[in-house]
Amino acid sequence: MATKIMKKTKLEPEIKSFIASAVQEVLNDPDFGLELSDTAKERLNRVSSRKEKTVSASEIKGKYY
Repeated sequence: MATKIMKKTKLEPEIKSFIASAVQEVLNDPDFGLELSDTAKERLNRVSSRKEKTVSASEIKGKYY
């Protein structure tokens, strides 16, 4: 079995800041870890079952950023 040795590298300050803000965002989310209500699940299922074209987040990001 081959083993891989990883070299320890320093993270750029921007990357550290991004990671810290992402973790902070999750920890500050009051709904984190909670389940959706049955009503919310039904609404999402109704919307997702429509035959309308949907747009992915990456498409929107590519268009506007």
